[in-house]
Amino acid sequence: MLASTRPPLPLPKFPLLFYFFFEDLDALLRTLDDAGLKPVHLGHPRHAPGGEAKVTDPDGNTILLWQEERSQSQEQFPEANAQVWFSILKEAEALVEARGGTTAQCQISTAGRACTQQAEVKLADSAGHSAWACLAHADEILVTARGTFIASQDEGLGPFLSDT
Repeated sequence: MLASTRPPLPLPKFPLLFYFFFEDLDALLRTLDDAGLKPVHLGHPRHAPGGEAKVTDPDGNTILLWQEERSQSQEQFPEANAQVWFSILKEAEALVEARGGTTAQCQISTAGRACTQQAEVKLADSAGHSAWACLAHADEILVTARGTFIASQDEGLGPFLSDT
């Protein structure tokens, strides 16, 4: 739910990030543009072949919008001409790569079959579970599994908790 409150609610000192899935991203982008919001189309990354875009709200929060599958009406974009687009998952993948990458395979199973893709990011949940995942599965899990987040492959909260 998105809402406006009077008086405004106290906001954290950092911008928030929201990530929403849409069936027809192109139609949404036209509507947002017509409303004067000027969304930025980020392209068609591997985890969102139907497209990804972002818009910033008046409070500075980033809202990422994506479409999972490319529709038949969308133009095909050859992979050879692909550019590097902003994505929170791509940023996490780049951090893993910068620290030497991983040799792990995606640990996510779908319909009883193990994924054969190379893992690119680590996910965790508040219950203490973690798993390496390919970007496609990470994207799906972050959108559908409550309390799941992109995890660090480092120490996590340990150093911060021992500082108190």
